[in-house]
Amino acid sequence: LSYLPPVENKQILELGAGIGRFTTHFATVAKQVVAVDFVDKFIEQNQKNNAQFSNITFYASNVMDMHFDFEQFDFVFVNWLLMYLEDDECQVLADRLSHWTQPEGQVFVRESCIGPYDPNKPQPHTHYRQPAFYRDLFEKRRFTIVDNGHVAFFEQRYGNPNQFWWLFQKK
Repeated sequence: LSYLPPVENKQILELGAGIGRFTTHFATVAKQVVAVDFVDKFIEQNQKNNAQFSNITFYASNVMDMHFDFEQFDFVFVNWLLMYLEDDECQVLADRLSHWTQPEGQVFVRESCIGPYDPNKPQPHTHYRQPAFYRDLFEKRRFTIVDNGHVAFFEQRYGNPNQFWWLFQKK
C-alpha cells in the first residue's frame, strides 16, 4: 500500500481482487470500487470480508470478458494478473485499460518478473517476463511512468528482487 498514490474519492477498478486484501483499503477511502477476479470462491470471500461497504461492486469474471465505460476510472490496480495472460491478451487488456482510464488517471501494476517469487515454488501457466515488457506495454498506450520499483517484502523474505511494481499515468 505504501507504493500507491492517494486514492481518496476515486473511482477504482481492481483487477485480480482475490479475497479482498486491497479491496478493503480501497473501499475505506474511494468513492467506488469495482473488484474483479475470475475465481468465484475468492470473490465470494471478498464479499464476506467487505460486506460492511456499500461502495463495492463485485464481478466473478475473466477480466478479458469485462467491458466498462470510456474513461470510467480514476485509478486501476492490477495485482499479479498480467503474468497469467498470454502476450496478445496483455496487449488487448492494456488497450482496454487505456480506454477505461480517465486522462491523468493512474494504473498501478504489480507483477512477478523473470522468475517465481519463491524459486522453490514455480507456478505453471505463468509468464515470467522481463520488466521492460510491462513498461513498453503501457508506454505504447499513452501512459508514462510516474514511479516504479521492487516489492521490498519479497527481497527481504525470499531474497527475490523480481517482484516489480509500476505506477503509470495516462497522458
